[in-house]
Amino acid sequence: MTSIRSCLRALMLALTGTLLAAGLAFADPEISVEYNSGVPQVRLEGNWAGSRYTVYRGEQQSGPFQAITTFEALCLGECYADDFDALPGLTYWYRFDLTLEDGRLVSFGPYAVRISSELVRVVAATVSPNPGSGPARVGLFLAGSPGAPRVDAVVQLFDVRGRALQTLYRAPLARGLTRIDWDGRDGHGAQLGPGVYYLRFASPLGVSVTRVVRVR
Repeated sequence: MTSIRSCLRALMLALTGTLLAAGLAFADPEISVEYNSGVPQVRLEGNWAGSRYTVYRGEQQSGPFQAITTFEALCLGECYADDFDALPGLTYWYRFDLTLEDGRLVSFGPYAVRISSELVRVVAATVSPNPGSGPARVGLFLAGSPGAPRVDAVVQLFDVRGRALQTLYRAPLARGLTRIDWDGRDGHGAQLGPGVYYLRFASPLGVSVTRVVRVR
């Protein structure tokens, strides 16, 4: 009798654990996927302003996972990640680890995302932070295997009237992701004022234009 009771107790504990795990899974917020300038952007829905977060990606649900964002980046609303290395047609698993304003640690996911073969572009650029002020990091993406030949590339910043303000890059560029730093200034060394600008990334593989918003 004692053995039967022990087995029943173990079964109830296992069932309770399963239900709790299911409840936690259903409690996870939804995610959405956008393709900004052809780069997949995975967003955690909801307002997480003030939190610190890191987004990880794995090729399988069980991992291993690698960070695709800055470690504990500041979340201004929705937490998101641009995945420059994602290949069209493949499925990846994304996990969002957050440190909330009150210090609690939460982890959402992993979420399965199939990368669109139609929306991923061969040439793409992003600016982070955007909107932003001061220095920024520019990500330039060219499709192709790492061993493919470099191609000539020009990256320029324009105002809304189409006037060239700054050339950020002019040289052969490797395939894959290249990150360059921009000090937030024009070609004369003046800090750009608040407003809308356009980053044009041109190469023989194509052209990408990215909207850049500068704030005070």
